[in-house]
Amino acid sequence: MIGVSVVKNEADIIEANIRHNLGFLDRIVVFDHDSCDATRRILDALAAEGLPITLLARRSDRPEFGFWQGEFMTALAKLAFEQHGADYVFPIDADEFIDAPSREAIETALDACPNEVANIEWRTYVPGLDAAPGAHPLESVRWRIETAAPSLPKIVVSRRVMSRDWLIGRGNHAFCNRAGNELSIHQAAPVEGLRLAHLPFRSPEQLTAKVLVGWLSRKLAYGAKAQSTHNSWHIRELFGRIVAGERIGMADVRRYAVALYALNRVPQPGDEAEFTLIEEPVAPPMPLRYTDAGGVDPARLLALWSSALIDSLKPPAAR
Repeated sequence: MIGVSVVKNEADIIEANIRHNLGFLDRIVVFDHDSCDATRRILDALAAEGLPITLLARRSDRPEFGFWQGEFMTALAKLAFEQHGADYVFPIDADEFIDAPSREAIETALDACPNEVANIEWRTYVPGLDAAPGAHPLESVRWRIETAAPSLPKIVVSRRVMSRDWLIGRGNHAFCNRAGNELSIHQAAPVEGLRLAHLPFRSPEQLTAKVLVGWLSRKLAYGAKAQSTHNSWHIRELFGRIVAGERIGMADVRRYAVALYALNRVPQPGDEAEFTLIEEPVAPPMPLRYTDAGGVDPARLLALWSSALIDSLKPPAAR
């Protein structure tokens, strides 16, 4: 079983993600998509420590500021099948942690799956209101959001799909068969006893940095459409609040995680009646050797990202 991941500026969580998920997987193939924080340094240190990770990174003087996740994940999954002999590929984001009783339980569930693609439950978590800056991510993966509405599933892919052309859908929520330019959703079968725990927003500083860099990246990628595209509404709204002088707090971290991933709407008064928080820790925190205990510095990350952007705009002779 091989995990594949595309990461960008995830230094606060990437070490915990790798160490935890390798408790279930044989290897993780990670593509670092132009991170400008300590993500690459941490990944290099984990590889030097001897953990079974394969690191891929863009090595060009002209970074890409858009993010076409589906194409990247599809290429990594095919690499995992072809070069690492994977029986199953787990597309996993940096903020996701496998939640299962054991590796053996995962294998049993997947081997019994009648389809080439399995759907697994995706559970979103939020940090405690008293979480300190730089808190261990697994300290926060304990407060699960519970709502009446079903969440989107995530997928696990069997190597049986290699007989045809295919594409992993955006966000790793769906698997598509491809025939030329035509895509069709492939039916996936749900499996029990296997979940992904999702911790998208970890602290006010991490959310602020994500919004500042994320909104400017979306403007570069989408142009004027960034003002109307649905998948940017939370970043667009929070960016407006930040530049208006508001400070993002822990209550915002939890409110926007609930709104975006549980209720799928702009936060509204009375949302508290639509969900509950269930205390359900996924795993005890392990020691982290390479993660900065101080947490995320939004100003530093924005400065590094802006510097990389300016360098990419210089003519070749000036670089």
